[in-house]
Amino acid sequence: DSRCYRLRGGRLEQITRDHSWLQEQIDAGLITPQQAALSSSRNLVTRALGVEDDVLIEINEFKVEPQDLYLMCSDGLSEMVSHEDLTTLATAVLPLEDKARRLIEAANANGGRDNISVVLVQAGPQENKRGFMSRLMRTA
Repeated sequence: DSRCYRLRGGRLEQITRDHSWLQEQIDAGLITPQQAALSSSRNLVTRALGVEDDVLIEINEFKVEPQDLYLMCSDGLSEMVSHEDLTTLATAVLPLEDKARRLIEAANANGGRDNISVVLVQAGPQENKRGFMSRLMRTA
């Protein structure tokens, strides 16, 4: 019941897939995302730690670009704050700590019915990919 979003060029995109019964229904074409948002079955997860002896881990690789912002959050945030408001708050020109605080405040202001976890990661400029020996010789 957690998600990861990437903010790139002012566009916020969910880059993880929900592991829920409703997502499976959406993927099968049985319901629309709008119907899922109104469903009382929103919290039925299909993967969780501690439920089964074996855990199926999903690994995705994404190209990280300078200035990408990654938002990892629990459903206490993503279910309480609209995608539009998440985008507005994530694009605000503020220190990461202040952005995180405002995201949590927005979820609480909208009812705050669940625990709220927020992690923000800002990608920095790309490092020079010179080899170890080149860097060593430069510092000598």
